[in-house]
Amino acid sequence: MKRRVTFITPPGKEIPDDALRLTKGGLEVKNLRAIREEQFTFAFEDLPQFVRDIVRQTHELHIHFDSGKDHASGWKGPFPSRLPLGVHIFAAPLGQSKMGNLCSFLSKYANTPCDSIENSFTQYGRSRQFYTPDPAVLSAILRTLGNKVCESTKRGCKEDMLQLQTASSVDIKYNATSQELDVHALWGSYSSGNTKEKAWDISVVPQTPSSRVEVGVFSRGDPVEAEEISLHGKIAVVGDDEELKPALFSISSRHHSTGANIYTADFQQPPGLHPKLETTIALGGASPADECTLNAYFTVPQPFFVDPYQLEDAKLMKSYGISNVRVVEGETDLEAPVWAVTKWGAVVVAELDTQDYFENRVKDRLPMEFTLPLHLRYLPSHPEKTNQTATLPWPTVFWACRAESGDKMATNPFDRKMLGYEEYFPEQTYFYHITPKLFNRTLSTSSLEVPILNSRYSQAIEWGTIGVVVIGFAWVLAKVVLSLLGSGSKQAGGHEKKE
Repeated sequence: MKRRVTFITPPGKEIPDDALRLTKGGLEVKNLRAIREEQFTFAFEDLPQFVRDIVRQTHELHIHFDSGKDHASGWKGPFPSRLPLGVHIFAAPLGQSKMGNLCSFLSKYANTPCDSIENSFTQYGRSRQFYTPDPAVLSAILRTLGNKVCESTKRGCKEDMLQLQTASSVDIKYNATSQELDVHALWGSYSSGNTKEKAWDISVVPQTPSSRVEVGVFSRGDPVEAEEISLHGKIAVVGDDEELKPALFSISSRHHSTGANIYTADFQQPPGLHPKLETTIALGGASPADECTLNAYFTVPQPFFVDPYQLEDAKLMKSYGISNVRVVEGETDLEAPVWAVTKWGAVVVAELDTQDYFENRVKDRLPMEFTLPLHLRYLPSHPEKTNQTATLPWPTVFWACRAESGDKMATNPFDRKMLGYEEYFPEQTYFYHITPKLFNRTLSTSSLEVPILNSRYSQAIEWGTIGVVVIGFAWVLAKVVLSLLGSGSKQAGGHEKKE
């Protein structure tokens, strides 16, 4: 197993001399305020059999998790990419494989219903996609990996794996070419440390004599080119190096942060059964570069759904601040209740209307707004409830800018891939992410209460409905009979007069 540990200190803050102590046995980190990144790499032969059975059926497998918590404000270093809160799974089959082992794993270990990849996953380009806003799915996956990948004697390995549940984001990826499983975690705030002072106080120790542990502590520098990220600091290989060595490097990155730009979202009130999610962006000045488009990536899980015909109405969508709906992929049945739908939901990628903002709103320093119209499916009844909470993650908002060449992007060890929206843009594209800002809340989600039928009263309602129908039918029948009788009496009276 290989392990890489990286710390990034806040801008303008140099690395304290007393924060790091390298020994033969490991690296001692004391009272260090920093963003932290961990990566574990397992060779195929080190994987347990059930994991091998899963990855053997895939050409690529990516499991992404975003906690929906605050990220570092104004961050412009590595790790800027964002995803809506929850667990995102992307799987590309190897050959004609149906990837049934992946579906079985989700059902058995992650407590996630999965009938089959075809029925439960949605299409994502040449791959398949699954999403759930439930963070417990990640906990189940990490717990299983900790128990199976780490041997019973490696207690520290299990503890390290389970600690990843506290991270801002987690990525698990496998590639059939490299035949390696990478587990990557990021604590994306300067105040996410494990001490009362929100600083890091940990020991980085190899689990076995053969384990390779690379450590690096960096501060952000000034890049030579706008698309680059520059870092300077100290690096070492635990057990091989006697002291931390100075390091300086610049790398081209596909993903960037816009810095101070932020956004927030919530449902328009009152929401009703056709809610609208309104997103407000403090956008500031111009786009990062020429020919950039501002976009939003939505994951819409059950019981929410979108009407693709409504999203095709260009005039209506323009009034909502959306100039073009690039993609609607997934479950869009307009009539089916929740219990009749097998797929997790749908994806929407929308290009936002920045023309009106730059022409009319930016001069008055007004925020930009856009709205996604949604609908709710009928939910199953419950013996004790009359309503149920439905939660929708906020979208990911980013600028997409064309790059002259994508050759440099392949050299960045920190970039994430297969995030769910890259497929819908040219390969040579830079992404500049806007940071969600949490005001008076802990997660980047919005919730509403959906009325449901209380099943304890369902029988009374059924009998009451039948009674109303019977009474109504009897009333109509009586009226018809009386009308016929009255008509017959008049006709008989007319005949008597003629006689």
